[in-house]
Amino acid sequence: MRVLALSDIHVDYQENYVWVQKLSSADYTNDVLLLAGDVCHDPDRFKAVLAMLRKKFFMVFFIPGNHDVWLHNKDRFDSLSKYHHILNMCASLDILTQPAKADGCGAGRGVWIVPLHGWYVKPEEGQSSLFFPKKEEDRTLQMWVDNRAVKWPLFPGGASAAEHLLNMNRPCLGRHYDAPVITFSHFLPRRELIFMTAEERKRARFPLVDPQPRFNFSRVAGCSGLDDQIRKIGSAVHVYGHQHRNRHRVIDGVHYISHCLGYPRERAAGRIADVAAGPRLILAVQNDQPV
Repeated sequence: MRVLALSDIHVDYQENYVWVQKLSSADYTNDVLLLAGDVCHDPDRFKAVLAMLRKKFFMVFFIPGNHDVWLHNKDRFDSLSKYHHILNMCASLDILTQPAKADGCGAGRGVWIVPLHGWYVKPEEGQSSLFFPKKEEDRTLQMWVDNRAVKWPLFPGGASAAEHLLNMNRPCLGRHYDAPVITFSHFLPRRELIFMTAEERKRARFPLVDPQPRFNFSRVAGCSGLDDQIRKIGSAVHVYGHQHRNRHRVIDGVHYISHCLGYPRERAAGRIADVAAGPRLILAVQNDQPV
């Protein structure tokens, strides 16, 4: 059994939908897929693609991203209602959104997979924001579709969306895990993950020019509260998505991995690499032991 990571498949793009269709129906039947959000905002296509992936993999874990809770003009509910509708839809498809052990045969040590709910914290919303100033940025985020397509209700006690969704993870924090743990979220848990390292800049196969100089991604990247939970759980590996940049780094003992499909135009420009082979291998389990 292998554990594989993928995120941001955005199957509203037909090219991406075909990419998912073409994933082998034979190569992954013993494997576990961690799908870290942003499948599609259209419920019918969302359900069709998750059903398709469930047939290709032994187990599929999922956590919603921001695109998944976008509302159509005809929708009469808010994004939190849609979030829970997605979780219920996943349950009906045997897609896992709660912690579960993956050990292949069901009797060994294996590995725990822990999905983490979350959202981003804007700089004006609290100190857990991953915000970093950027020259000449548009502070209004007019280009950010979430501002128009995501509608949250009033949360109890005036909580933010991030606080409310992080609270949904509390049952995961105090439990005992009798095997190594892999966590995953859609949103970024640390500010360092936003930026390229010097070594990554040297290896880059695309022009190092900011494609959107007015957009400051750090305003909507994630929150440090996720990292607090990752470390309370004792995760060895954390998979994330959202940024559409494929990276892997070890920071203070945790291996952070991002493997996004992203938009076709980003792949054509070379900004997203190494997706042609499919989901990224995180680890393999042999004789019920991670290797």
